[in-house]
Amino acid sequence: MRVLLIAGIASTPGMAFAKEVQVDVGLPKPVVVNTDQPLKLALFIEIGTNSAVQSTVTGVRNMAKKYGFEFDVFDARFDVATQVNQMQNALLNGYNAWIVVPVEGSQVCESVTKLAPEANVLVAQSTGTACGRSSKEGDELWSPGTLVYVGGNETPNAFKAVMEKAAADNPGPQKVGILTGPNLHPITVAFDKALEEVKAKYPDFKVVAVHRTDYSPPDNQIKTQTMLQANPDLSIIVGAYTNMSKGAVPALEAAGKLGTVKVYEAGGTAWSVDALKKGWIKATTGFYRQTAAETAVQAIIEARAGKPVPHVILNDGHAPIPGQKSGEVGIVTLDNVGAYEPQSP
Repeated sequence: MRVLLIAGIASTPGMAFAKEVQVDVGLPKPVVVNTDQPLKLALFIEIGTNSAVQSTVTGVRNMAKKYGFEFDVFDARFDVATQVNQMQNALLNGYNAWIVVPVEGSQVCESVTKLAPEANVLVAQSTGTACGRSSKEGDELWSPGTLVYVGGNETPNAFKAVMEKAAADNPGPQKVGILTGPNLHPITVAFDKALEEVKAKYPDFKVVAVHRTDYSPPDNQIKTQTMLQANPDLSIIVGAYTNMSKGAVPALEAAGKLGTVKVYEAGGTAWSVDALKKGWIKATTGFYRQTAAETAVQAIIEARAGKPVPHVILNDGHAPIPGQKSGEVGIVTLDNVGAYEPQSP
């Protein structure tokens, strides 16, 4: 990313000079930041009742205390039309930077890559992608028009890693149940792509049930009960996030199948660490939404100061855990759980 500092010209004697920073966001015209104006940030989230999303808010709040800026949270409650409307309103209310976790990436694309930069608003994407990039990897996760993408632990390859762990741990024919989030959500799109690749690579990994959920543990408990009733010989459950496991475990316990049906998930939390130690789940993945949000804010701060910012920051901006290769998600098991510090309850 190229940054150019420009001193404004005083047209009246005694007038203070305004300092502008031109930030290259991959478009013909840069975003022009007036650094005389304090940072006023809008944080767009999917749903505020989710524990992982709350970690995103915590990350921004930490940085607001550190740097002394104002921010407001816009909760779309998993409604993309609401989120788009919130962005349109934000453009009229003086925000000069956004952090965006989209409900659905394609429908927010124009707002984050065209309308916001045209209004000289810096946009950082935190864990979620825009413009149909949910199924991409690496540098392709960044959308031109935005400052930075911070994430990488909710891509197809990240989900594929935990699915392949499940397949490797359990050789031979398996009957697998899947718990994901809502249709069209960027995480669901990435998860579905990974699932198709794993099914093609591991023919014994037979998926017998796929359930969409609202991410809440109660909904996942109900969906797991339905899976078990329809598939009494189910052997593996794979969830897109720890809340899927939080619902699956009590359903399995009630059915007398806790430990018999192996549970794998993405998005390790404090609950996941305890569940690994108790044997309720077999593996999870590193997930750092608080760090991702903090890293996104730091990128905005540095861009406003005229410093270069990479377009893509992987592993949610977090240091790797033991055994994790660069550019890949960290798999957390009983063997290395002691080195994993979760950021969500």
